[in-house]
Amino acid sequence: MVVELKRGRASDVVVGQVLRYMGFVKEEIAENDQSVEGVIIALEDDKKLRRALAAMPSVSFYRYQINFKLVKA
Repeated sequence: MVVELKRGRASDVVVGQVLRYMGFVKEEIAENDQSVEGVIIALEDDKKLRRALAAMPSVSFYRYQINFKLVKA
C-alpha cells in the first residue's frame, strides 16, 4: 500500500503522484501475485480530485481532522 499524506488540500495532481509510486512498488518491490493500492490522506479535497479518483478504484481518499487542547502544566 502506498500512502500519500498531504498537509492541506489535495488536488488531482496527487493522483498522478500516487500512481507513479504505485507503479514503482509494483515493478520493484511487490511480488508477482501481490496487488498495490494507494491511499491519499489530506485535510481537504476538491472536485478535480474526486473526478480523478472516480476513474481509479485502486486509490482511496481520506480526510483527516485535527483536534488539540492546551493544558496548563
